[in-house]
Amino acid sequence: MKSRFFFMMLAICVLLAGWIVLEYQYEQARQEKYQQLSQLPTYIYVADSTRVAPLLERLADFETIASLNLETGLQAADELIHAYQLAISFASIREYEFPHIITLKFKPIKASVDEKTAVMRAISEHQIQLSDIDAQSTAWNRIVNELNSLQTRWITFTIITALLLGLLFFFMRFAYELRFLLLQKRQMVSVADALKKDTTTNRHTWLMLLIPLVIGVGGYFVLGLADVIPLIIPYWWFAIPAGVLIVATFIITLIINIYVHDQMLQPQLETPEDEF
Repeated sequence: MKSRFFFMMLAICVLLAGWIVLEYQYEQARQEKYQQLSQLPTYIYVADSTRVAPLLERLADFETIASLNLETGLQAADELIHAYQLAISFASIREYEFPHIITLKFKPIKASVDEKTAVMRAISEHQIQLSDIDAQSTAWNRIVNELNSLQTRWITFTIITALLLGLLFFFMRFAYELRFLLLQKRQMVSVADALKKDTTTNRHTWLMLLIPLVIGVGGYFVLGLADVIPLIIPYWWFAIPAGVLIVATFIITLIINIYVHDQMLQPQLETPEDEF
């Protein structure tokens, strides 16, 4: 493999690997936000005990709910007495009626953000007043806004990075193939020469397309399977860099084929020999 081609392929591998590292850091930041949301419990105070069982049954239908805990009013009061070391005996509060407390937590996934509205609607359908629900809305909305801001920055970064990688891939490869054609004296003097040139170009195309993907994407999955890092990047994301390289490769191949066709119709030009 020629040194120029090796350097060009190495540069693309490094850039693609760097893009994967940055995407991994973004996924880490997003997972941290989802973890923060999952640590915000929603408390539902139910005074009518007959509504507890139907409500629990309805909430169990939501796959985004990670946990559901029920405490009777007396259990909750007793825990408060012990937690704050209040000078009140358990026997003295047995005559009072306290609401049952349902505590739910969401899973640390994107679907939880989308489904919380449906969960709150289901709670209200069981005639639970909004004043009897502590959903920690202020903290929840703050984290959701941070997630939305993070998503906006990710979209902008992904578009810019895809364009830069695609353009760099295109111009590096185009300059290399153009120089290769010029060193072939800009003309295929025989069918054998044309076939040899096509074989070399096809080999360059497949190497430039596959090796960066194998090294970058394969390296990520090898580290994940070796438990060095968690596999948190969604599989669909890898279609983005792969699509960038495929589109750039298609455009380069099309332009090079047009250029070769035009050069074959021109008279042969002498160019100095060069080591390639």
